[in-house]
Amino acid sequence: MPVLNVAIAGFGTIGSGVAHVLAQHSEHPDAKINLAGILERDTQGKFVRSWFEKNPELFYESPEKLLEDPEVDVIVETIGGNGFARELITKALQNGKHVITANKDLIAVHGAELIEVAQENGRHLLFEAAVAGAIPVLRLLKDYLQVQDIQGIRAILNGTTNYILSEMETNDLSFEEALSQAQDLGFAEQDPTNDIKGIDARYKLVILTYLITGQWFAPEQIALEGIDHLELADFEYAERMGRRIKLIANLRLSAQEGVQVYVLPLMIEKNDILAKIAGSTNAVTLTGKYAEDITLIGKGAGSLPTASAIVSDLNKVQSHPEPFPPPAASRKLAIESMDEINFRHTLRFEVRDHPGIFGHYGKIFERLSINIYALEQLPQYHRIGKEGEETVIFTLTLQNCKEGLVQKALEEINQADYMLKPVVLLREIV
Repeated sequence: MPVLNVAIAGFGTIGSGVAHVLAQHSEHPDAKINLAGILERDTQGKFVRSWFEKNPELFYESPEKLLEDPEVDVIVETIGGNGFARELITKALQNGKHVITANKDLIAVHGAELIEVAQENGRHLLFEAAVAGAIPVLRLLKDYLQVQDIQGIRAILNGTTNYILSEMETNDLSFEEALSQAQDLGFAEQDPTNDIKGIDARYKLVILTYLITGQWFAPEQIALEGIDHLELADFEYAERMGRRIKLIANLRLSAQEGVQVYVLPLMIEKNDILAKIAGSTNAVTLTGKYAEDITLIGKGAGSLPTASAIVSDLNKVQSHPEPFPPPAASRKLAIESMDEINFRHTLRFEVRDHPGIFGHYGKIFERLSINIYALEQLPQYHRIGKEGEETVIFTLTLQNCKEGLVQKALEEINQADYMLKPVVLLREIV
């Protein structure tokens, strides 16, 4: 087998991790993958400086030099973003080079067009590292689909949010305290928006959905809710119900040419395997038509786990230089409206103490044919305001009903003058 010459574009945390793994692999006498070049503008950065000092000949003066290098077989893109990275990948494929990337944002938004470019030029475009780090979920899906129809996925795809939720539950930290701790430990970025709002998990779910259905959905088509509105009262309620709160990326195929797909904080039973996933760990549960659930667990981020997934893709290119066809879209699927999906809903209210509140709620729910299952006050969270006015916090659990009905009720309830905050909604899959 010929040696595969690899160039790395972008030499930050991930790029340097790939170089480290390749350097170790090169020490093996049968090594068939060679680091042939590095594209990095800032040669004095903390990850790149030592490499530049020891091996300056590896560094390209410009992207054009890299793209024109006939010795380079594969470009590993670890730049990130949707601008320059997209342009570089497109030109690399057009110049006859395979491309491997961990850029989930780019693949989720522009995957369809980039895969088309790869197919037109007979090149690989691989992105195992874009979802769940070192967990080989994409590889498993590609192979597993040959013998098994996947009916659904439930997954924890963001280590930052899982760490925050775990700390809030286990150590009674507020959201702000848990986020700050995650940032101090390097689990969360200084700007954590993509994590805590669920955007990162949604990008990954777009990619998983494509591999299962053969269809690309735009990220904005997937319903989304983050975790930054959750409070300790929510975890206390979940504990009493024998549940844990996790940010779940969910996909479920239906028999009516539809698919349920969303990223939401959900209450799940403590004996569910995903409920046991703590800290920054990721997990993916695949549900098959004929087999029992399969769950993959592992590190979803970090330099070396991500690098490991990238090197796995390099090995695939090395052993199979001809690209595999994209997954076939056997049927045209439509995303089911969230309004039509049934959940068990628990609503947390924070209100001014006011007569007639429960009667008001009752009339709204009755008009919408929503049945109340349970009411629970949370006196430990009640507060007395500056003017002696009491703040009352309580939960209402509803019988299983459609999301759209609950949202209609909340539109009216949240307008009431005794409401101090919008209602916080916790859901459970039924």
